[in-house]
Amino acid sequence: MKNAIDFIRFALSHAKSGSIPAGAQLPLDIEECGTAPWEYLPATAGEPITRELLDERWEHFYSRLGWTREQFDRMTADFPHLKTCAADSQGLLNCFLGMEATPHYCYNAWCTEKGEIAKVKRPFAIGEAVFFRDEDGRAVHTGFVCGSVGGETLIVEARGLGTGVCVTKLSERPFTHRGLVTEQLHYGEDCVGEQLLLSIKKPLLRGEHIRRLQLALNQLGYFCGVPDGVCGELTMLGVKDFADAHFRMKRPLEKASENKKRA
Repeated sequence: MKNAIDFIRFALSHAKSGSIPAGAQLPLDIEECGTAPWEYLPATAGEPITRELLDERWEHFYSRLGWTREQFDRMTADFPHLKTCAADSQGLLNCFLGMEATPHYCYNAWCTEKGEIAKVKRPFAIGEAVFFRDEDGRAVHTGFVCGSVGGETLIVEARGLGTGVCVTKLSERPFTHRGLVTEQLHYGEDCVGEQLLLSIKKPLLRGEHIRRLQLALNQLGYFCGVPDGVCGELTMLGVKDFADAHFRMKRPLEKASENKKRA
């Protein structure tokens, strides 16, 4: 099971740094926040933004919401040139987990110790989910507790088309419900990491554990590129170089041990 704090570090790396209040207390160094800011698009979970993706989202979402194509194009004109990715509110967690869920499913199937924000009296936990519910009682938007500032709880969320992934104060947003995502996340730094098979796949493996691996390999001289927490080709080359070097060192010792046993 993955660690909730690692998820929040992942989310903060994709939040726009300008949205983070001065003096914010976060589980990630401020200079590491916003290193790879993401935009917002419905039904996305870390997909690279292309013209084809924008056209599809216009046809299936924004045109049906009453937007004109001119409005949509004006809001998204820079997206393809930024060479960035997009996520919706639940897409942040979906990308981190490599799973698919809606906010409503997340609340009902993945969350425990949940309920209306005003009625749940325990303190907020880093990585706890907060939700908007619509008139039909369905959770339709998700945010995640990421820290505090001046005693106020902060939320990281993929907020909207003109905002992208950002950090906001809980008091300034109309979230109605909350819950711990205990079916998918472990709450605490003492999480025992799951065994992970490194590979290049879609979506790319991401997370704080990948970033720490990259930092360690770079420090040992096995170049992984910028430690961005994304397992791409450079990361796999660094892992291969490390494995090759250490296996080459071990094989003569293993062979000598075998020869000694035979003698």
